[in-house]
Amino acid sequence: MNITQLRTLTTIADCKGFADAAERLFITPAAVSQQMRALEDELQVALFDRTTRPPRLNAHGIHIAERARDVLRS
Repeated sequence: MNITQLRTLTTIADCKGFADAAERLFITPAAVSQQMRALEDELQVALFDRTTRPPRLNAHGIHIAERARDVLRS
């Protein structure tokens, strides 16, 4: 887990989608997706409900995004 992944996660939460977050972060949607897959793999938990379009944060994702905000503020 790194600061870039945490910043991307919180931006997704703010934007409500990968594409809008990518635009705000000046990266591609594929890069956003790769970062989030890597974060999910590391945490060994799904952070998104990918059955919807765009994918939405699930309960775990919301919790981790809140903790990420605390880390980014520190």
